Order: sequence, then structure tokens, then C-alpha cells
Amino acid sequence: MAVPKFNRPMVYDGSKGTYLAPEMAKAGKEASDISEWLNLLAPEAVARCHRDYINAGSQVIETNTFNGNRFRLAKYGLADKVHEVNLTAARIARGEAGATVSVAGKLGPSGKMLVMGEVTADELRDAFAEQAKALDEGGVDFFQVETMADLDEVAASVDGARSVSQLPIAVTMSFDTGKAESGLRTMMGVTPAQLVAKGDELGLLAVGANCGLGLTGYQTLFQQFIDAGPKMPVIAKVNAGIPVSDGKSVVYDGTPEKMADYAVWVAGIGVRLIGVCCGSGPEHIEAIANALARLR
Repeated sequence: MAVPKFNRPMVYDGSKGTYLAPEMAKAGKEASDISEWLNLLAPEAVARCHRDYINAGSQVIETNTFNGNRFRLAKYGLADKVHEVNLTAARIARGEAGATVSVAGKLGPSGKMLVMGEVTADELRDAFAEQAKALDEGGVDFFQVETMADLDEVAASVDGARSVSQLPIAVTMSFDTGKAESGLRTMMGVTPAQLVAKGDELGLLAVGANCGLGLTGYQTLFQQFIDAGPKMPVIAKVNAGIPVSDGKSVVYDGTPEKMADYAVWVAGIGVRLIGVCCGSGPEHIEAIANALARLR
């Protein structure tokens, strides 16, 4: 499928990690390990995850590759499997999406800090190029760079992807620092307006926010995106509220009903691609899809 135009509110998907967590033990992995293992060990579980989100109403899905770069995979025993992990993930998503749903090839942060000298810009570009090449080969429609904190790493990811592919690129950052009422920033101090400006400079497909503080301060955050006058669509994919303990386990307090209200609000101010990040499942996406359908 071609890249969607985003000329109306569209439904993104929800969390892979949350959905796939119960599958890790079945595959012989600890819960603290990464779900990218399942692309190789339990591809049917990953396919079911995509299928459930599509059935819930997702019009765009992301590959199970948040940790798919060489730096993160090396920490979990997958250093020599970068191409296989990403290619397999893309093919699984493409197979479930068919011709009616778009597939975003997900590129998460490296886990290394440029400002601290833990990695060079060239090393980052090479790592993102390696991942993007496999995702492109697997049939994704565009790249989704997400949960970024540093605009220099954003630039490296875009440079790397463009060195091996001509697919469009969307970027979201995690705004989890500062005061919700006056405006959140990323850990490295980036504001929504700065990301919008960078998006214009880089010619991105879309920009926005994912993960972060969930529903805390989201209205101010996304209003700042819109007020910055972006030339491209804005993405909202916040966490399903915040994690709280019920005495037995940690759950997120963003109910499907709360996430539907969030979706209606951000759609109302002009956000065009709306989903949920950590703590979510198909039930959240179904609530969002139903709410946006009522708007239309």
C-alpha cells in the first residue's frame, strides 16, 4: 500500500511490548528481555498482534522493531541478527496489512548519547542505515523514527535511512521533561516547535510525540505542535495514562474510554495520525477507532 495522505484523522496502532509480554515466557525468554526475539522465535504471535490491532481499527501499523538497531540488539544476544530481525518483522507486518493498511518501519533510539561521546554521528548513521535497509527490503511503506530525545540523533537516523532508501520518514519524540501546564520538553530540552522546524528542514512526512507522560499535559503539548504551523501532519501516540500498582502488578490507568476522549480532542485541533504507546492493547485502539468514526 502507498503512504497514506493523512488528510483526515487516521488510526495508528498500540503497544507491541505490552501485547507481546505474555508471549515471552512461552518462547523461553524473561519478561525483561525484548519482544524483537519473537520475530524469530514466535512469528505467529507477532502476526496475531498486528492482526488484532487491524481488526480493532488500525489503519497504520508499526513493525516490531523498536529495539532493532545494532546497539540495542547487541545487549540482548542478537548482535548478528540485525538484518534478520528487521526483515522478518517487516514481512510479518506486511503480510497482515495486505493492501489496505499501511506499514511503518519502526526505528527506536540507539540508547547511546552523542553529547556524552558514547557514539559518533557516523556510527549512528550506519546503524540506522543497516536497520532501514532491512525494513525497506521487507516491504514497509515509510519509516517511523520514534521515542527520540535528541535532534542530532534524529538527523542521524534520517541521514542513515535516506542513504539506503527513498521511503518517506516520520519522526516522533518523547516529551517527558518540564511542566505539563507550561509545556513539556524532551530529556535533551527539545520543544514541539523545534521538532516542527527540524521536520521542515529535513522534509519529513510527519512529526509528533509518542510515549512520554501519557495523558499528562497532552493538550498543551499537541496544541504547541499545531501552533508551530507544521507543513506536515502531526502524530499523537502517547502512553495509555501512567503506570500504577494494584498491589499485584503494574497497570496503566488510561482506560479505553480515556484514550478515546484524548483521540477526539487531538483530532479536533488537527492531529492526523492517532494511536497509543505503552500500556495499550487492541481495546484502546478499538475505542479510538469508534470515537473517530463517530466524528466522521
